[in-house]
Amino acid sequence: MSVSWRDIAGTVGRVAPLLGTLLGGPAGGAVGAVVASALGVAGEPSEVSQAIAANPDAAVKLKALEASRQVELQGLVVKAEGQRLAAETASIQAVNATMQAEAGAEHWPTYSWRPFCGFVFGVTFFGVYFVLPLMKLAVPPVPFEAWAALGAILGVASWFRGKAQADPAIPTSNRG
Repeated sequence: MSVSWRDIAGTVGRVAPLLGTLLGGPAGGAVGAVVASALGVAGEPSEVSQAIAANPDAAVKLKALEASRQVELQGLVVKAEGQRLAAETASIQAVNATMQAEAGAEHWPTYSWRPFCGFVFGVTFFGVYFVLPLMKLAVPPVPFEAWAALGAILGVASWFRGKAQADPAIPTSNRG
C-alpha cells in the first residue's frame, strides 16, 4: 500500500500542527522533504512514516523543526488558504457569469430552464410528500440524488435571483 503525505499529516499534526496542516495540503511534497531531512530519511512519505513510528525522538525533532521555522510555515499556511479562496472565488464568478448570460439570453429555453426546474421541484415535492399521502397512495422511493440535484439547481437559481433583487445596480427582467 502506498503512503501519501496526506496519510501521515494527522500523525505529524498531533505533535506539530503547522507541519501536519501543510503536509495535508498542496505543499505536502515540499514540506515533506523538509520533514524527511529533519528525520534523516529519504523524501518518501513511506520512509517518513516508518521513521515516525520507529524513532521515539521523531516527535521532538518535528516540534523543533516547527519551532525553528514557525514564521515560514505560517506564511505557507496563509498562502495556501489564499490560493484556495482565490480558486473558490473564480469558480463562483464563473457560475455567476454563466447564470447572467442565461438570464439575458434571447431564447426562452435558455432563460427559463432554471425557473422551470424550481417549479418542477416544488410541484414534485408537494405531490410526493403531501398529495399522495392525503390520497392514501404509496409514496414512491425517490433517490436522494434526485432531490439533491433539483435542490442544488433551485438553490443556485434562488440565490442569484435574490442577489439581483437586493442590488438595484443589477438589471432585472422577467426572464431570470
